[in-house]
Formats: sequence, structure tokens, C-alpha cells
Amino acid sequence: MKRLIGIAMSLAVLGTAVWAFAPRPLPPFPATALRPDGLQINGIARAGDRLVAVGERGKILLSDDQGRNWRGAVVEQPQGATLTQVAFADSQHGVAVGHSGWILRTEDGGGHWQQTAFDTQSSDPLLGAWALREGPWFAVGSFGRFLVSRDQGKHWQDAADKAMQDRHLNALSGDTQGRLMLVGEGGLVMRSTDNGGHWETVKVPYEGSLYGALPLRDGAWLAFGMRGNVLRSEDFGTSWQPAETGLKTSFFGGIELPDGRVVLAGQGGTLVLSADGGRHFAALPAGSPQTLAALALATKDTLALGGDDGIAGLTLAAAR
Repeated sequence: MKRLIGIAMSLAVLGTAVWAFAPRPLPPFPATALRPDGLQINGIARAGDRLVAVGERGKILLSDDQGRNWRGAVVEQPQGATLTQVAFADSQHGVAVGHSGWILRTEDGGGHWQQTAFDTQSSDPLLGAWALREGPWFAVGSFGRFLVSRDQGKHWQDAADKAMQDRHLNALSGDTQGRLMLVGEGGLVMRSTDNGGHWETVKVPYEGSLYGALPLRDGAWLAFGMRGNVLRSEDFGTSWQPAETGLKTSFFGGIELPDGRVVLAGQGGTLVLSADGGRHFAALPAGSPQTLAALALATKDTLALGGDDGIAGLTLAAAR
């Protein structure tokens, strides 16, 4: 009897093991849904009336209704690498850059993107981009990467200045007068008066990393970065004055509103607003604790904010 019981138990264990390891259909998994409020967004730009946002996993999102609804763009060679910034020369032609030296270009306002560069040997990121309507396009990044394209992003060449080498280049911005400003680590600020043909290093009263530069309509420039540092120049970088923010959090994005007010966004959901051309800033109520990396104008009084938790909207009170 004991022998029969032992055999029965052995058969039961064997049967369980056979069932556990036997091939059988798996239950269907729900399709992965990408929501704009659950995808890390690093850059937002306008392409005419359209908003274009880029972020993690190489995703590009589009909105044609002022940021209320978003859909995915078509990337012809998806790499899955994080995209860090996007810029448009006009309503149709633009560039997006990211990790592994990834560069994409579009000719239809961001609907479709074609790859023009990708480094399979290195994950070093490109961090900033700028595209001129009639002139060169630029991509900048870690370890002094400074690339220029003279055919609207189809081909790229290394054009790094000696002062740029081995420095992380974080952002590039320009105005309508052919003036460009480049900012990076260690208080690096460089300027060009000829659409990037020649570059000159300027001194600033801050030696920490700067993450953005912003030209204002009155001719002044702002440079902003770590630990609440915001610098203002009225002579295109020849001299600088620290702005008052009252904060020690880092700023990663900035925009000038149609009424001349300036908004900066950054670490921990920080938003600050200036009503005097970037001389003094006051904190706005934080909508969430997410770090904000990018912002763009959705309507005349509404901003699209991009950060760790995706895209959110912010309506600002009218200026008094």
C-alpha cells in the first residue's frame, strides 16, 4: 500500500512538472499605450500652428489643437534612444537630436522624420539644436560635439571651436539679427554675430553649468542654469548682471510671452515669471513636483510644459 501511495505521489509531481513546462498559448497582453502625461518630454517647439514634443524612447508627439490632444509622429528608422531637443527653421522643416548622436529631420511639419545620423558605437548625447530659415542648422552636445549642416539637416560636419572641446555644450539659441548664443558647462558662453560662422567666448559672473539662452525682443539676452542662476545682458554678452530669482533650483527652459513677460521652468516643477524683462523673477504656484525641461506657447496665455511626467498645460493670468 505504501508503495502504491509513493508511486501515485511521484506521478502527481511528474504530472505537475510536465504541465508547468509544457508549451501552451499565453494570454494576450494589452497593447502598450503612450500617453502624453506618462512619457518623459525633453523638448517642445512650434512648427507653425502645430506643437511638436520629443522625449524618451525616441518618441515624437504632435498636437494640432493647441496642446489639448497629442498623437505620435512617424519615425522611419526608430532607434529607441532618448530625444533631447527639437527645433524648426519654419513651419515645415525641422531637426530633432538625442542620445547616440541621433539626428532626425522633417520636411512636413513634424509628421514624418528621417534619420540622418546615429552612432552605434557611442551613447553620448546631443543636447541642443537650432535651425535657421535661411542658413545653417546646428546640433550640439556632450564632450564638445558641435555639428553644422548646410543642407537643412541632410548632412552634418564637425565644426567645433577649440574653446568648445571637451566641454558639455547644453543649448543654442538665436535671434532675428543673425546673432547666436551657445551655453554649456563651467559657465561657458559663446556668441556669434554671423549666423554661426565665427564664435567668440565671453566672460560671465558664474562658473557653473548653464542650460539655456533666451533672446528677448528688447534686445537683451538671458542665460540660465544651475542653482537658480539667471544672468541678463543688454549688450549681447559683453557684460552681465545677475537676475533676482530667490531660488536655488536649476532652470532648464525659458520663453518670452507675447506681452513681454518671461517664464523659466526647471527642477522640482519650479516656474518663475518676470514682468520686467528678466531683471526680477517671482515664483509661480507649482503644478506638480516633476522636473520641467521644456515649454512652448500653446495659446497667447497658455503654455505647454514638458518634463518627467509628460506634457501639461498652464494658463497664465493676463498681464496687468
